[in-house]
Amino acid sequence: MKRKVSEFAYGFVLTHELVRGYGFWPTDVALPGTEKKRKKAKTEDEPETVLRGFPIFLQFKASEYMKRKNAGESKLVGLPYFRFPIYRKTQSNQQQILAGLEKRGYLVYYATPKMHEAVNLNGAFFDGRVVEHSVFVSPGEIGEVPDNQNHRVVFSGTKKDVYFCPKPRKLESSIQGEDFAGAIERILAVREPEVLDDACFHRLASEMVSLVSPNRRIFDELSRGKFEMTAATFANYLARTLFDCELLVIPAKTEE
Repeated sequence: MKRKVSEFAYGFVLTHELVRGYGFWPTDVALPGTEKKRKKAKTEDEPETVLRGFPIFLQFKASEYMKRKNAGESKLVGLPYFRFPIYRKTQSNQQQILAGLEKRGYLVYYATPKMHEAVNLNGAFFDGRVVEHSVFVSPGEIGEVPDNQNHRVVFSGTKKDVYFCPKPRKLESSIQGEDFAGAIERILAVREPEVLDDACFHRLASEMVSLVSPNRRIFDELSRGKFEMTAATFANYLARTLFDCELLVIPAKTEE
């Protein structure tokens, strides 16, 4: 069945809600507190802004809505249900490089909606419930895709179980939208935040390029742009260009 919610539209409303409703920082604009620093030189008495946080990569997936009795995974999760494809190795190395990025210690998720009609997406957007109607799946838990079968992530709109198919395997670390805030907080509680300076984002950019290609030449070519934009925006550009991901930052909690 043809999906009616596009990845572009879903990605926009989800990012908007994470930034406006959950306090995530976008990386395609100046990070909070750094605008003045770029506009004028810091005086001796002006305290230096030190931002800390956790980069998170989101790869948006539009879900197929399955409601026919002959749908392949209906016996597994019931009807109706949702699914999205994981590309075969002959189609794309997306799964491989996203899992590789996660292995390097970053938060990486496939994000997909539990809705298929544009009217439902609009309603969730205006009500501030896009995250609630989403599922977040770890590429690292899916792991390597060793063959060229049609692999899919399958889930119900009413139950919490998420499976990797065609040989069903339950994805235990998947996060349902209503549990997202609490789950992310628990994950970050045992991690040290990054100091979000230029060196951090240039290091992140270098790691992204090395995962896609060990050829130094491609990094040198892409790096020409980093002198025309902030380090965070350059990293965001690479995340979108090389990984088809949105790069956001979850700010670290300030000590009281």
